[in-house]
Amino acid sequence: MRLRLHPGAASVVGAAAVALLGATWRIEIRGLEREREARGLSGNVIYPFWHGRLLALSWTHRGRHVQVLASEHYDGDLMGRIIARLGFGHLKGSTTRGGARALRELAAAARDGLDLGLTVDGPRGPRGEVQQGVIELSRMTGAAVLPIADAARPRRLLGSWDRFQVPAPFARVIVDHGAPFVVPRDADAAERERLRRGLEETLAGMTAKLDRDLGYADGEVWPHADH
Repeated sequence: MRLRLHPGAASVVGAAAVALLGATWRIEIRGLEREREARGLSGNVIYPFWHGRLLALSWTHRGRHVQVLASEHYDGDLMGRIIARLGFGHLKGSTTRGGARALRELAAAARDGLDLGLTVDGPRGPRGEVQQGVIELSRMTGAAVLPIADAARPRRLLGSWDRFQVPAPFARVIVDHGAPFVVPRDADAAERERLRRGLEETLAGMTAKLDRDLGYADGEVWPHADH
């Protein structure tokens, strides 16, 4: 039987651990001009990123009140509470369970001018496959989609479905931004699918490049060998 702390208590410990770890990282942010470009397209942005690369971004984007969707099961609730303590907004729900309601809540936040952070292959995968929700959110709200990726060295990759990346203490962490875009309100199904595939290829390419920039061999870069 696995002993679980109350999510409130566990989130205090978790947020403190992220802060202690993140304070040691050597962080390089690339592509900030693309964020300025995205905000020129729309006042607020949607950051799509891989579920397994969440940890570093929870530190680099702390305190910016980015709204993040967290599922209501224990692990999702705990992560939501941790990132709330780091200065994120925490919306409860899942794009796979009650997905329509979750999309409505995210869209309402975007229409209020808030930025969104979306794990586009979460909460349960398949890893590396962008779900359609991010495309629908941009189409519904006019918010710009700003791809974001990160990598770290040294790191530990957990054995979970998403190969969750935990940067080591004093790791070098690189965050990069891709070219932003807005999904037209009148985009048909074929156009939305084209944009979804394009985003998937962009995120995969950005992540693999960052892994290579940090010196990982081909068998270690995104997508990893077991993908």
